[in-house]
Amino acid sequence: MTHQKTILIIDDEISIRDSLALFFKDEDYVVFTAEDGKSGLNIFFNEEIDIVLTDLRMPKKDGIEVMQTIHKTRPDTPMIVVSGAGKKEDIIKALRMGAKDYITKPLADLDMIGHTVKQALENSRLNKENKQYRKQLEKSEYQYRTITENIAEGVFTVDKFENFTYTNQAFCTMIGFSSDKILQKNIKDLSTEDSFDIIQQQTLTRKKGFTGRYEIQIIDKDMKTVHVELACSPIFSDDNQYEGAIAVVRDITKIIELRKNFQKFLTQKDIVSNDVLPICANCKSIRIKNNDWIQIEAYFKDIVFSHGICPTCCDKLYPEFDFSELDTKS
Repeated sequence: MTHQKTILIIDDEISIRDSLALFFKDEDYVVFTAEDGKSGLNIFFNEEIDIVLTDLRMPKKDGIEVMQTIHKTRPDTPMIVVSGAGKKEDIIKALRMGAKDYITKPLADLDMIGHTVKQALENSRLNKENKQYRKQLEKSEYQYRTITENIAEGVFTVDKFENFTYTNQAFCTMIGFSSDKILQKNIKDLSTEDSFDIIQQQTLTRKKGFTGRYEIQIIDKDMKTVHVELACSPIFSDDNQYEGAIAVVRDITKIIELRKNFQKFLTQKDIVSNDVLPICANCKSIRIKNNDWIQIEAYFKDIVFSHGICPTCCDKLYPEFDFSELDTKS
């Protein structure tokens, strides 16, 4: 359902007030009228008014006072001056108070006034939408920054030329540079030559709208190599133009070291595994020849055990006794 616009007409000339009221009622506006500034403000603060038409020279409160009050309390309300007082200083004051237009009397063309009012309302609507959009954008950006500043992984954004445009504290800690220093750099400045080749290849993929996950090496403040995994997503403008990327960064240096150690182990397993006894981590079964698995009790069934204490433990547990004499006597 379309909202019926409301208009407040403030003018001490009854003929002007009535002709404007009749015209805007025919244009499907809800019309309120007042014969002076004081009664006009009373109506304004007791009704939902979308736009105000006001004269300047009026009893009790003139148009400038009316506009000052409205501008101070509801600055987004559009106001249009309709006045016979066409002095330059009055026009300047009215415009400073937020007047969207200044129409001089006598009123020769009501359709022109109607068009002016529609234009002012449309501009007001657009301004409100823009403000709402900015608030939502600021809220989203605040939430985004709050999240990125509190996660363990590093996060950064770059523009389409690979220049850093944002970084969270985790990424700064990871490579030892402050955020200000990083924002002065290109990602090429912090990556090895081979890694930058990978980044450029991935950028070509992102420009097509694809995300990517890959490993590169970056150089920290101490010129040490840090192995990282990047999860990158493209950033596009409203007209679908590539503007850069956002990346989540995970330090995998220790994982790389473990990989190398595991590969080293694999090359040596034939040497060191001759005396290894494979045991199931869950049921503790033991693997014997031909890859058969038997219970641990069955494996040791032919071995007889007895209890005793070895000499080393005897010395630790009973230091006051000399067990060497017992050994001699026995």
